Amino acid sequence: MVNISKVDSGAAFRIVLAPNCSITWKELVIFYLFTCVIAIAIGLFFTLQGMWLVLPFSGLEMLALGIGLYVTSRKVYRKEVITLDPDRIRIEKGVQRVAQSWEFKTPWVRIIDEPRDARNTARKLAIGMHGAVVEVGSFLANSEKDELAFQLKDCIIRV
Repeated sequence: MVNISKVDSGAAFRIVLAPNCSITWKELVIFYLFTCVIAIAIGLFFTLQGMWLVLPFSGLEMLALGIGLYVTSRKVYRKEVITLDPDRIRIEKGVQRVAQSWEFKTPWVRIIDEPRDARNTARKLAIGMHGAVVEVGSFLANSEKDELAFQLKDCIIRV
């Protein structure tokens, strides 16, 4: 998802990139708890029938499901923020806070747009200056990368 906004302080722009997320954290936790209740109920039923090994393996399955849901949801909540102003371009990446940050001078920056070819279906979009290159929007679909490339070029011209 690409969200572009104008910053209050003059001719600056802020572009926020985030993967598409079909479920909120609260909904995910409710789904997980509902699944755990059903799995434990089935495990208890079979335990009362004398098949006691079903309950521990049911618990292990729910633990594995919880770990898998957590790991994938962490990747969904990452963000990239690109701030463009007349002097500099700042790129910040992270999940809940900024984990990585880069800064480039706006007059010297260039947009590297490598279109997809027959072998590679993923398009690469990057911002660079003097050999330092940062890929942006790696989680975006190709159509969203088209829009982002156009918006980046347009914002750099307007700044």
